This record gives sequence, C-alpha cells and structure tokens, in this order.
Amino acid sequence: MACNPCETTFQAAQSVVVSIQRSGTTGTLFVQNQGRNIVLIRRILFCYTTTTGGTGVLYLRPPPDGIAWSYPSSFLEPGITASYYTLNVANVQSFQAQAEYIEIEGRSRSCAA
Repeated sequence: MACNPCETTFQAAQSVVVSIQRSGTTGTLFVQNQGRNIVLIRRILFCYTTTTGGTGVLYLRPPPDGIAWSYPSSFLEPGITASYYTLNVANVQSFQAQAEYIEIEGRSRSCAA
C-alpha cells in the first residue's frame, strides 16, 4: 500500500516496508520484513493529518514502553508481515508511517561434526 508508484519502486529495495490499510477514519499499520535478516524495530512514527488542518504523530515503541504497539516483540523475522497498531482519527485526511530499525547481519558458522 505505497503512496505512489515511485514509493512502490523504492520499497522493493528495502528490508522493512511499512504500510497502512485505511478504512474510513481508521488506519491499521503493518510492518513487513522482506529481507533475509532479522530486524530489531526501535520506534515507529505514525503520522496523520485531518481535513480541518490538524496533524499528529504517535511515537510507537515495543511493549511495555509509552505508546506500545500491539505486536508482542521488537524483533521481526524474515518473511513476516504483522499488524502493529490501529488508529482511529475523526476527519482524517491521510496516514503515513516510518519505522526505525536495526538489521541483524552478523552470523557465525559451525563446522560439521
């Protein structure tokens, strides 16, 4: 659910993709790990604008911090798409979000026994 064709192209090259499904005044935020590594999500910024000129940003963090997202972990395994937060805003015009994350790249190996 990218914003436009350019954003769709950019997202294809990223490990983590944030998308929002909108139904009326409700936006449900999803995070997808399309890379090959586990990611550690530190914070998600969930922004909205209203038709009356209002704006807001929620700074979502892993449970039990502050405004906690609903997914039970700060780690997201490869191939997983998970619902993180649902927000209902009166007179909403648009929703946008971005995730701040660390990709776990280091791997050790063992020799055959």
